[in-house]
Amino acid sequence: MHSTRIGWLRNKAFMGLMCGLVAGSATAQTKSTPSSSSGAAVKGASSEDKLATAEPMADAPRASRTQKPKMPLPARGSATADAAPASNVPQRAPFAGPASTRALPPPSSLAGLDIPDPVAAQEGGASLEESVQQLLSEAVITTASKRNQRIVDVPMTVSWIPAEELEGTGQFTLCEAIQYFPGMECRRGSMRKAAVSARGLGSNYLSNRLLLLKDGRPLTDPWTGQFYADETTPLSNLKQVEVIRGPGSSLYGSNAFSGVINIIERQPSDLIKEGRDVGVDARLLAGQDQTWRAQATAAGRGGPVEALVSYYGFGSNGPQLFNDVKSGRVDNNEDSLVHQVSGKVRVKSLALDADFTSGEIGRPGGQQISTVGNCGRCHYTPNDVERVQNFNASAQVDQQVTDNLRLFAQGYTFFKRRTVDLENMVTGELQPALGKRRRMGAEARALLSLGDLSVTFGGDFKNDLVNNQNILPGLTMDDTTQNILGGFVDAEYRPFSKLVLGAGARYDRYMIPEKVWHMRSDQVSPRASVVFHALPALTLRANYGRAFRAPTLAELAINQQMYASTLLGSPNLRAETLDTVEASVDFWPFDRKVRMTGTGFYNYARNFINQELLFGSTSQFKNIGDAQVRGFELEAAAQVASINSSFDVAYQFLDARKLAFEGSVAGPLDYAPSHRIYARGRTNFGKVAFAELYGVYVGERFDPGFQVNSATGAAERVKLAGYVTATARVGANITEGLSVSLLGSNLFNAKYEESHGFPAPPLSVFSEVKYQY
Repeated sequence: MHSTRIGWLRNKAFMGLMCGLVAGSATAQTKSTPSSSSGAAVKGASSEDKLATAEPMADAPRASRTQKPKMPLPARGSATADAAPASNVPQRAPFAGPASTRALPPPSSLAGLDIPDPVAAQEGGASLEESVQQLLSEAVITTASKRNQRIVDVPMTVSWIPAEELEGTGQFTLCEAIQYFPGMECRRGSMRKAAVSARGLGSNYLSNRLLLLKDGRPLTDPWTGQFYADETTPLSNLKQVEVIRGPGSSLYGSNAFSGVINIIERQPSDLIKEGRDVGVDARLLAGQDQTWRAQATAAGRGGPVEALVSYYGFGSNGPQLFNDVKSGRVDNNEDSLVHQVSGKVRVKSLALDADFTSGEIGRPGGQQISTVGNCGRCHYTPNDVERVQNFNASAQVDQQVTDNLRLFAQGYTFFKRRTVDLENMVTGELQPALGKRRRMGAEARALLSLGDLSVTFGGDFKNDLVNNQNILPGLTMDDTTQNILGGFVDAEYRPFSKLVLGAGARYDRYMIPEKVWHMRSDQVSPRASVVFHALPALTLRANYGRAFRAPTLAELAINQQMYASTLLGSPNLRAETLDTVEASVDFWPFDRKVRMTGTGFYNYARNFINQELLFGSTSQFKNIGDAQVRGFELEAAAQVASINSSFDVAYQFLDARKLAFEGSVAGPLDYAPSHRIYARGRTNFGKVAFAELYGVYVGERFDPGFQVNSATGAAERVKLAGYVTATARVGANITEGLSVSLLGSNLFNAKYEESHGFPAPPLSVFSEVKYQY
């Protein structure tokens, strides 16, 4: 589990090809990219880092900036104008289990950094403490500012989750896996929908306050604003995930309300080992409920061209949670069948990417409960089926223009076709309902480096069109469209070596038909930050940011009757805004063998949007007033060499409340538990086997639905009980390139609900075989 700042490369197969040090003064910079062995760019997060100069250790005096680090880094090749731009996210090779030459597992809190492995560096004479010190000083990330930043200079709370750790949770979807990492929450509910949120700013099932990116491109649905963190968004060809907890609207606009999740996929060079021109990764999983998952990826290099092709397949009958022997109810409709094919091509500075996904998932009914609001009882027929087809494509150009200027541009498109066969409760027939979404977008930005000042500036445009039959009277399917134009600037200035100042702002203009959104408005989202490296083992961070979330087209225009309930949109909604203040302390005691982080935050949200019960079973989206969230997060990580183990633990406290508004009383926000605890441990057995354990405790929280009290007849809010769940993975290397794993989820077979009326899956066990060449 990696949270807050940094993470560690797992074995010597991770080639750790450095984070782009370019020593020099403010007036002398050199243009460079990695040598050919360092691999091609990960397209996702701008690929602008090769111009930015990494700073020396935070406690080094200004005059010493040209000194070389104690731990040597691989030399970088010189660049030419047409050289392939290098990745701006950490280089990672595919995970292949523990290395036979190193029994000690790295601490999980330090993962995925683009520099040599600090543990392996001890073989060359450098101490672990010296290596970690360089890690903390020189590592870079990009999602936080769309440019290369030293990770210790980032004011926001950043988490790194390598692909192998998501796999280690034993889960099949992003929703299920990400809940085991600090600050993140997910729940599954009616119609198999999933909602991910952070720090108590929960998402209902027709909106989202978190922005999902895939290699830097938005994956949010143009109709609902949410991303589908279910089986129809496969975690295939995954390299790592970057998570920002906190507002990101100053760079990314709407939906980056409480955070940003950036899924980074592997590039061809991530599969091709040094000295080879081809690479292969194949995986096969099988387990209970007739569950299977197959992945196959092949990459090759020929001259200046690198290419990758990948297949992902998943099928399962599901745990069939809604059968009830006592009542005689049969509901086996939890099956899934998903296929995805994808490909990537890179020719020097040009990168092309495309994928197509086809999924069919059954929609289980659930209990026939007397709940209204948020579709609590809108779905209890057992035969509905959802079919989804997604197509994504993009083209990117990343070019170094001068020693001080780097340009990046991309265009992308997204098509989605969604058909739901709904059972007619009168005739029993399945009747199809078709919905289509289309997004076309483009972005251009530049990185300007002037000594101690780095500036990223640019703009983007999105055009969304939704064809959905379930809209308010007076609207046609051609009305549900929006054009979004945005521009941003973000800067970082280092007046001296221990102090980093940052500021930025973004302007967004929404162009939506007035009859769809009466209250449409432009938005400005500023931010400001300061990072002070007070001591070699102590860093202080403070950050202010403003975010916004425009109402989604569904919140504005939906008119959908589903069985016993009706959900209505409202054209009079105002955009949500959020002001956040955050302060953090990073401390590395015990000769830097332990990392401890404390973060306090205060969020004030205005014009909060949620569903309100109008009458009977009819709900409507409304601005329910303001809300405030106060809380803190405590995190610690350590490596215990004597027992070949590493550990992470995190605690989150939240006080999330809706304020009194227009006669309504104040009360807790939905899905915002006061207490959450995360824990992770990893240990090695000898040199060939390992075990990982993840656990999470979630306290009591409220569901947005209301339950009718049988005694009084009054509607009361539903309160969900707290729960503990855990997952584990054990594995071993059979031979070079071949490994096997056994995965188990919900190890204690805990009985709990993430949403009212929809129980969590029971204990599940699966096995997986991986082969890499």
